[in-house]
Amino acid sequence: MQKGTIFLTLVAIGIAFLVWLLPERPEKTELSPKELLLAIKDETRFLSTDEVATMIIGQDPSLQLIDVREPDEYKKFHLPGAINIPLEKILDEQNLELVGAEEQQHVFYSNGTIRANQAWVLTRRLGYGNTYIMKGGLNRWVETIMIPPVPPSSAPSEAFDQYDFRLSACRYFQGGKATAPVKKQTPVKVVPRRKKKVTASGGC
Repeated sequence: MQKGTIFLTLVAIGIAFLVWLLPERPEKTELSPKELLLAIKDETRFLSTDEVATMIIGQDPSLQLIDVREPDEYKKFHLPGAINIPLEKILDEQNLELVGAEEQQHVFYSNGTIRANQAWVLTRRLGYGNTYIMKGGLNRWVETIMIPPVPPSSAPSEAFDQYDFRLSACRYFQGGKATAPVKKQTPVKVVPRRKKKVTASGGC
């Protein structure tokens, strides 16, 4: 069995349990378990660390980063502008109201992807379509943005453009100026998903 298939199977089992625990919210347009499983296979729910860095540097007003780790982890380090909503509190009424702000793009992140993915599943199931996940979490952030690897000499020019951007972003997030031309990075245009009416039919 492929690694991806095992992961999806584990996620599906987790979803079944989480869906069972979810409070009834008849006023919301919820996704059925089948629709939710289809949504999980949609890779557009992920934003790369490069895309998130671009949005932060560009001061995108629609970006709302949500750190779903524990408060002590958040206090030690978090991304600029991120707010802390621990995973176990994501379904609190005031937090759902925040995630329901349709003018913003809510990007969940944790150390890896598992907890952020769980937050996405819970909110997406309730019909919130403007939620995303920073793929790879803070582990990937460190690997790509804070310690960008130098491409091999045989790499295509696009790889060096990406490296220039990441090096510039690294300086920016360390308090320096972004000296490399950020414009080389393709601008991020994330279109918030509309809520669809439902018809009857990880390190973490």
